Amino acid sequence: MITQNIEHLSSPNDIVAYAKETGILNMAENFSALECKPELEQLLQTNMVPYANMPSPRFGLYQLREAISAKVARYYDYSYNPEHEVSVTSGIKQALFATMMALLKEGDEVIIIEPAHKSYEAAINITGARVVYIELKAPEFLMNWEDVQKLINPKTRMIIINNPHFPTGTTLSELDMLRLQKIISGTNILILSDESFEHTVFDKEMHQSMALYPKLRERSIIISSFDETFHIRNWHVGYCLSTQKLMKEIRKVMSIMGEGITIPYQKTLAEYMSTQPDYNLQAAIYQHKRDLFIHALEDSHIKAIPSKASYFQLISRSEKSEETDINFASMLMKKQDLATVPVGYYYHQKTNSRYLRLNLSVPDDVILEVAKRLKEI
Repeated sequence: MITQNIEHLSSPNDIVAYAKETGILNMAENFSALECKPELEQLLQTNMVPYANMPSPRFGLYQLREAISAKVARYYDYSYNPEHEVSVTSGIKQALFATMMALLKEGDEVIIIEPAHKSYEAAINITGARVVYIELKAPEFLMNWEDVQKLINPKTRMIIINNPHFPTGTTLSELDMLRLQKIISGTNILILSDESFEHTVFDKEMHQSMALYPKLRERSIIISSFDETFHIRNWHVGYCLSTQKLMKEIRKVMSIMGEGITIPYQKTLAEYMSTQPDYNLQAAIYQHKRDLFIHALEDSHIKAIPSKASYFQLISRSEKSEETDINFASMLMKKQDLATVPVGYYYHQKTNSRYLRLNLSVPDDVILEVAKRLKEI
C-alpha cells in the first residue's frame, strides 16, 4: 500500500509518472491502451525505406489531404477542397497553435469551456488575446448557452468547442449546434472546433461536426488528429479543415512552424484510408467498457456519470460528500493503490470539483478490478 506523500502532484502527467514509478494500478493515463491495426503497421514497414528521405510538402502529402477530404464527405456530406482547405499538421497541437497565431491578436477575447485541455489557454496567451472562461454544468456537464450569450461582446473573436468533450466524455446535440449558430449569427466570431474524438460517440448517436452545418462551417476551423482514431499516438499526424480564406492565413504560420510530417507516415495513412475502414468501429469497444464499468459499480456509493464518447469516464462520491476531487484521488492512491485524475486539474483556478477521470481503454479484467477496489471504500 502506498504511504508516500502524494499531495504535491499537480497534473495528470505527474500522476501517471507516479503510478508508473510506484506500480499502482494506473487509470490516469492520457492515451488509449488499444493497439493500432496490424495492417497499419505492415503498411508503415512497406513505406518506411523507400520514402524515408522524401521531403514532405509544407501542408501535407496531397494523397493524404484527398483521403481526409473523402472521409469528411463520407460522414458529413461535405467535401473540403484538398488543395486549399485541408492541411496536414504535426499533431493536433500544431493545428491549434497555428490557428491561434494566425487568427488572433492582442485585445481579442476567446471563450474557453471548462474543464478544458491546458493547451488551449497556452496557445491563446501566446497571441496576447484574453481568455474568457465558462463552465459546463455538473453533474451532466451540459452547456448553458444563455451563459455563453452573456459573454459575447465586440471583442469576442473566437469560441473553442471540444466535441466530444475532453475530459468529461459529453457530446453536443443538434440543438446545441443550432444554439451556437444563433449566438454567432451577425458577428465576426470564429469557431475553433477540436473534434479529436469524433469517431468514439456511443449509443448510435451521430457526431455533430461543424462540417454538417453550413453557417457554422463557414466560420469554423476544425482540428483533429489520427491519434485517437487509429491509436497511433506516436505518429503525431493531425489535420486542419477550414475555408480557403482562413486556411490561407493559417498556412502562413504553418510555413514557419515546421517541415512537415515524415512521408512514410502520411503515405501509410492515405493508403489505409483508401480501403474505406469503419472509423466508428472503436466506439462499440469503448462503449462496452463503459457499460461493463457502470454495471460493476451498481449498488455502490461511487457514482459514475455515463460517458457519451471517448474512453474516459467520470466518477464521484455521494453527492452529499464534501470531499474534494484531489483528496478523493489521494485517498484512492494511498488506500486502494489506484491512480485517477482529479477533474479540477482542467480548470484555470481552484474549483470545488468532486469528480475523477478514469481511462477505461484497459482490458476488461482491469476494469472489473478497478470497480472492485472502488466498491471496497
